[in-house]
Amino acid sequence: MLTKNTPADRIAINADWFATLRWVAAIGQLMTIGFVTLVLGMPAPKAELLLLVAVTVVSNAVFAWWRSRQDDLITSERVWHTALGGLMLLDIVVLTAMLALTGGPTNPFVVFYFVNLALSAMVLPPRGAWALNLLAIVSFGLLIYQHAPIEQLRDPRRLESLVALRAIEPSAWPPWASIGSWVAFATCSTVILSFLTRLNAELRLSNRLRRRAESERARAEKLEALGTLAAGAAHELATPLSTIAVATTEAQRQLERQGGPDTVLDDLRLVGRELARCRAILDRMATDSGQPTASAPEPFTADALLQEVLRELAAADRVQVAWRKGADSLRLLAPRTALAQAIRAVVQNAVDATEGHAPGAPVVIQGDRLAETLRLSIRDQGPGMTPEVLSRAGEPFYTTKAPGHGMGLGLFLARSVVEKLGGSLRLESPGEGGANVTIVLPLLAGTPDADISARR
Repeated sequence: MLTKNTPADRIAINADWFATLRWVAAIGQLMTIGFVTLVLGMPAPKAELLLLVAVTVVSNAVFAWWRSRQDDLITSERVWHTALGGLMLLDIVVLTAMLALTGGPTNPFVVFYFVNLALSAMVLPPRGAWALNLLAIVSFGLLIYQHAPIEQLRDPRRLESLVALRAIEPSAWPPWASIGSWVAFATCSTVILSFLTRLNAELRLSNRLRRRAESERARAEKLEALGTLAAGAAHELATPLSTIAVATTEAQRQLERQGGPDTVLDDLRLVGRELARCRAILDRMATDSGQPTASAPEPFTADALLQEVLRELAAADRVQVAWRKGADSLRLLAPRTALAQAIRAVVQNAVDATEGHAPGAPVVIQGDRLAETLRLSIRDQGPGMTPEVLSRAGEPFYTTKAPGHGMGLGLFLARSVVEKLGGSLRLESPGEGGANVTIVLPLLAGTPDADISARR
């Protein structure tokens, strides 16, 4: 699922919440008018108040209609700011008119000015928020200057505590004005806290997305540097390896003509095979230049992938593969050679860790289906990792192996290849020892369930 993260998109999401809040406010206003006039019997100009509620309802309906017609066409922040600023200005005017008709500053719901101002500070640019703040200040001043009084709201008992009132009259209850103040405060604080919490969540999400982007950019820069290093190494090593290959071939021919010892000839043939392997590796390095996912993707099965992984693994006989519920027939679409090379590096690390701690013990690869992905779990029987090593594993050039036995690039490149394919690589080290690497890869679209494939 893609996350909308442009400024206009974030404002659009806030606009939807703001529209919902205005519907809730209109319903709340209708309920309050009905309760105050019908239940409490307070004198209030119902027709005028209902007309003001109708202004909120109609304006919100127009905004919803406009929003549905424009939707993804709106990419300008200014358009959103203008629309939302106009609605907030209208809300302050409507609130002021309502308060002027129902007690002015003595009305408990005067605190709702702060709801409008808090929302404007979160949604509008500073200039718009300050303009609304000035409007609210002027409006409150006008309420002080002129408003229609309501006797129940001028009850002097609202200034007394309930304890003081009950000291005079044991069965006394707070006046309705005090209860109204409590309701207004609770509603106002709830609305403000809800929007501030939402804003905070959006900021955390934005920070996570920014950190992820920075991490991916840093990784791309490291891969580019490694690509340059790999291409240079391939170029520099090609010449001496070719020289060694020519000399080895010539020595082998001479010994064959002279009837040299078979053991020496076997050693020379082994050197030739290893040289051919080195040339193949250098060819891949020169072609890919550190960007293993550059080759064209192709479809293949999970079993074919692991066969290619093990084909060039020196200690393939030390690896046990176990498939669950026909997962070996699951199909993937990826650069096959690059992916096999990445997984091979992880398996080789597992073999090395096991050999140094429990010689002869196997490395187990288990494959199964997890939703629309292939999950490979590679478990070694090595000494495990400390929390410090675990936190740094996967950094380029970080290794715990002895000098000359590794450059610390295998896990880094493997994770880069897997993540570029839309998968993930997770490294764990259980307390009982050993390490477990879990690789999750997306399946080829339309891959049938493994259970069905197995039954067929």
